[in-house]
Amino acid sequence: MKARLTIVFALALLVASPLTAQAQQIFDFLGQTMLPGGVGGTLTMNSVVNDPAPAETPIPLDFGAYQYTLVVSGLVLDVDGSPQSYSGGTIAIYEDAATAADYANSATFTDGTVVLSGVITTLTRTMFTSTLGSVLGAVDWTGGSLFGLLSPLDTVGWPFFSGVNAMASQVTNGYDEVWDGKVEPTDIIVGNEAMNWGELKKQF
Repeated sequence: MKARLTIVFALALLVASPLTAQAQQIFDFLGQTMLPGGVGGTLTMNSVVNDPAPAETPIPLDFGAYQYTLVVSGLVLDVDGSPQSYSGGTIAIYEDAATAADYANSATFTDGTVVLSGVITTLTRTMFTSTLGSVLGAVDWTGGSLFGLLSPLDTVGWPFFSGVNAMASQVTNGYDEVWDGKVEPTDIIVGNEAMNWGELKKQF
């Protein structure tokens, strides 16, 4: 009886642990942004994805062997006010082992393998001062070489957050402001790894 209770308790912990012990999951990025000249123009952001440790990325990325970049392009300015409203942009995360990202050459941000790609359905950019602000948007993932690691329920409505810094000392030539932010799932992404009964018993 004692052994049976131990197994039942262990199973309860195993079921609960993905919800309680998982680290935060984010794609953490830092990049430079080019703003549109007016309504109908498009916004572009080139950024580098950083290892978010002790947090985790929602899908496994090998930061030791590759550089990862996150690029937003074609994001259309619909309303130019305070705040600004955008829609219809694309987003992609690239994996590259050969060419380091260089803001003087935007092609270096997109010359790798696309691991995730999608659309930014909406985005709002709000400036609190002339140089400081924030961004809030929503991402739907639609493709990429690692897209299959996400279940269909885990592909839509990911929040896109960023701080905005337009101080001249922080902005690279040819860009308008720095974005320091993250893209994250609404729920913890859990891998589809199966564990048989024998492997479960070995845990205890």
